[in-house]
Amino acid sequence: MKAKGLISLSLALSVTLFPSIAGADSHAHSHSHQEAIDSQGNQVEISDVLPKAEIERKQTFDVPALVEEASNADILNENGVKIGEKVIEKTKGNLLDQLLGQNDSKETQKNREAGLCLFGCSGGGDDGSGSGGGDDTSGDRTATVLIAADEEYRAARSDWQTFTQNIVENADNAFVRDHGIDLEVQAFAQWSSEGNNASEILQDLDQDWNGQGYDFVVGFTKDANFNAGGIAYVYQSSPYGSAVSVNLDQGAENTWRAAQHEFSHNYGLGHDAQGSGIECIMNYDYSYEVDYWDQEHDDEIQAHKAWYGN
Repeated sequence: MKAKGLISLSLALSVTLFPSIAGADSHAHSHSHQEAIDSQGNQVEISDVLPKAEIERKQTFDVPALVEEASNADILNENGVKIGEKVIEKTKGNLLDQLLGQNDSKETQKNREAGLCLFGCSGGGDDGSGSGGGDDTSGDRTATVLIAADEEYRAARSDWQTFTQNIVENADNAFVRDHGIDLEVQAFAQWSSEGNNASEILQDLDQDWNGQGYDFVVGFTKDANFNAGGIAYVYQSSPYGSAVSVNLDQGAENTWRAAQHEFSHNYGLGHDAQGSGIECIMNYDYSYEVDYWDQEHDDEIQAHKAWYGN
């Protein structure tokens, strides 16, 4: 693996502040952010940090997450050496039926939240914006994921591999449902996080684990210096190497919602303005409340779908 240490300012981090612009449209950032060069030479934007959730939601998973396709995931130590393997089984049988029943379409979820399901809302299916529907749980595009958990996270969770796999698989439900994108976990890595804040810890993960051949590298941390719910690189085009993000341990539900938000940044998505009333996971007002995107962001994911996977 690469030597420890943050990307030097002279080589990789040029900070540019973008002040909010009065009268900007509802999809414009209202915060400042950084531009940087990642470890693979991509020009990236470091997203504004996702705030930590104000409400504590489910801390554990009641049932295993829906797994679209089976995989054999490598377990790697901090030096990148394979030390084991985890078999991830495809969801089948009664559990599949149960999980499909819980995976509401976007329109069904909106109706449920608005109190319009007076006579019952059917679960599962697709709202027409993606390729899902029926009992077909697989997407038409599969992107590979390396999960990296830092030393604090691993110390707190002896089941860190299963727990983080469930987070990623829950985060990808909407990607499968609305866009036919399956995020497939193919490796688990031990990571020693360093940094004074969320941005530096993101760059540390980039240095340590980018360039290993996976579409996404997603970190999970309990580092006391990580001052956010999540953070990610925002790309303007298909990156060379992996797309990188980090999420704070906020239990089961809040963390998978944060992970979906950060994966969305990897597809180039920005934020909706707070107070705009736009119900979208990219609006901080709704990031821990909904699992769908507004139409403009749906269109953006579709346009960038080919950036990752096959």
